[in-house]
Amino acid sequence: MGFDSATAIVHALNPARSVAARPTLRRAAMIGNFPPRKCGIATFTRDSFESLRGALPRTKWSLIAMEDRSGGHVYPEAVTHVIPQDDLAAYERVADELNLSNVETAFVQHEFGIYGGESGSHLLVLLRRLRMPVIVTLHTVLEKPNPVQKKVLDEIINIAAAVIVMSETGADILERVHGAGPKKVHVIPHGAPERPFASTEPFKAPLGLSGHKVIMTFGLLSPNKGIETIIRGLPSILDRHPDAVYLIAGATHPHLVAREGEAYRESLVELARSLGVHDRLRFVNRYLGDEELVDLLQAADLYVTPYLTEAQITSGTLAYAIALGKPVISTPYWHAKEALADGVGIICPFNDTRAFAHEITGLLSDPAKREAMARRAYKAGEPSRWRKVADSTVDLAHACRSTHEKRKEESFRNLARPKLDGLLRMADDCGVYQHSRFGAPDRLHGYCTDDTARALGLMARLASEGALDPAALKLANSCAAFVNHAWSPGTGRFRNFMSFDRRWLDEGGSDDCCARALEALCLVAKEWPHSDLREWATHLARDAMKHVGEWSSLRSQALIIKSCIAGEGVVIQQAEARRHVYESGMVLMKALQEGGAEGHGWFEPCFAYDNARLPEALILAGERLQDSDMLSMGLETLELVMKLQTTTQGWFAPVATSCFDTNGADHAHFDQQPIEAVATVDACFAAWRATGDTQHCHKARLAFEWFGGHNVHGLALARPQDGICHDGLTVAGLNGNHGAESILSYHLAAASIRTFLIRQPATAT
Repeated sequence: MGFDSATAIVHALNPARSVAARPTLRRAAMIGNFPPRKCGIATFTRDSFESLRGALPRTKWSLIAMEDRSGGHVYPEAVTHVIPQDDLAAYERVADELNLSNVETAFVQHEFGIYGGESGSHLLVLLRRLRMPVIVTLHTVLEKPNPVQKKVLDEIINIAAAVIVMSETGADILERVHGAGPKKVHVIPHGAPERPFASTEPFKAPLGLSGHKVIMTFGLLSPNKGIETIIRGLPSILDRHPDAVYLIAGATHPHLVAREGEAYRESLVELARSLGVHDRLRFVNRYLGDEELVDLLQAADLYVTPYLTEAQITSGTLAYAIALGKPVISTPYWHAKEALADGVGIICPFNDTRAFAHEITGLLSDPAKREAMARRAYKAGEPSRWRKVADSTVDLAHACRSTHEKRKEESFRNLARPKLDGLLRMADDCGVYQHSRFGAPDRLHGYCTDDTARALGLMARLASEGALDPAALKLANSCAAFVNHAWSPGTGRFRNFMSFDRRWLDEGGSDDCCARALEALCLVAKEWPHSDLREWATHLARDAMKHVGEWSSLRSQALIIKSCIAGEGVVIQQAEARRHVYESGMVLMKALQEGGAEGHGWFEPCFAYDNARLPEALILAGERLQDSDMLSMGLETLELVMKLQTTTQGWFAPVATSCFDTNGADHAHFDQQPIEAVATVDACFAAWRATGDTQHCHKARLAFEWFGGHNVHGLALARPQDGICHDGLTVAGLNGNHGAESILSYHLAAASIRTFLIRQPATAT
């Protein structure tokens, strides 16, 4: 295998190294309301989506529309998924589909009320399942959220790679209320259309407004907009400017229509009629398209937002008006105070009709002042044009993606370097305890050769890395003494179970136990840095090797193959090693042929434990003997077990201890145990060594990351800071115990990952 293959494995296991070279996101997703749903979030989502699609022309998009009514809307082709807001399963399904599609960044529009569950908590179900960085745009930031709102938003912020707010005030509130600082929170203005600065007159004629001074408000009509403030001021405005018209553009909010029809709009007309100014109101009572809306805005001489409360962190209507160069008069809600500072616009107190009338009259009377204010607004609106907003968002997405990959790689590397503390707690100067009660070694079940041999093999692998500290060396010597004592020359077997009071409970362990001890001895004979223990292991391994013909179990055959390959030239001569590898390989081939004749296509009637060891052994044997039949059957059966161990959502799910029948349509997911994961890691790396196909490396990584929480529950079994590993995943979650087999499975899998992550690229030739 040459340099190119070695480079390929580095990139397969270290995707962060190649991220910087990518010119764009390959796949992205956006989640929010979408037209024809009629609301501000739908319009924003559409405009944001279109601007990002323009900035990322090579990116493939998944567009997810939130649905608020039975029967739904008829969405455009760009919408790839629809989530009924109260359908919890749909959130899970869409998350899994985005993961399977390899979406690299998800953009989420957040507003209380558009997601199901209390305070929109259903969104969390989706966000928790996503594997890619998530950028959340908050359209509402509450200074005094209720406890549930705060809890939901706290978790959204925690999950998000970045949070976008549209004003500095919003960022300040997030820091004060949610503890989210500038590393997480980014201010990007509300997007707005881009048109040249222009006179109002050309736009008035098509609207029938020629000769009028146009005061305008637009947006979905609802009582909190404060329209009454302006209507009450119209008599005094008309006294000075009888040509003035108040243009109110936008449909009544659909939720308001559903409750009371057009009663609110009719109340505004009645108010104007009572003041004798109803003929100076112009309503555009419909949901406006972009072009029509912008034309209306460009016809306006003044724009007013007389909102009644300050708690509005962003206003799309205000952003539009400023970007198009409209002189704005507004109440001091949060967004307006910030956007209209430094002479960009004029602020009037809430509910102050007299102040609004005074400022409107003054601006209508002074064309030069109005023109100067319009130009200041147009200049101030430059950062909010969709082109600029998209560029800022794309820059943030690339930064989040890069950080995500770095953190993912750091987490992966950290997971692959567990400390030995947890294993040392499960051992004493006799050997390794089999089981634990939660974190406490369970002396009731004593010790076993199976686990002590695994620990001895692990120490040999650590020795090959030069990673033996005094505690590890002490454990190695204890394990060696235990395995030495376990050997029974009279039976030619290793005893397995020992009680805590150090009495053997059997005369000879299983074939699997004996073969596992042999493998550990061969590893020590090959890797140990000091001659004393190395010579001991060599001699005992030679004694045990004389009896391998007496072992008949399939997994013992697999371990014999691994032992002979490890011990060749040290424990056993080349010719004898090849003979044993061939004979054990043929036993496995015969079992597989019988499985094919019986219709299940596996070595045994059903899957049991340590399943991937069987294809791994055939791959190793085929490679060592240059036997294409063994190699191809090993690869085929590995592919079979990998398909069974990969969920439709793309998670690694080890063959369950429920021992499913291969004739069934599917397999039960639980219980999942670490021994299956380490066997899979080793088998996938054996397949890579034999074929050079880096897809096997991706699968090895997938199986290893199962320990770190990339599993159907999203729960980490392993804890690298002390090296413990839980005994498995159950239907209810983590098995609370962490026995020796599980801890050692994690450490052995980590050792394999370290070999190919760090050492193999330098030695793959």
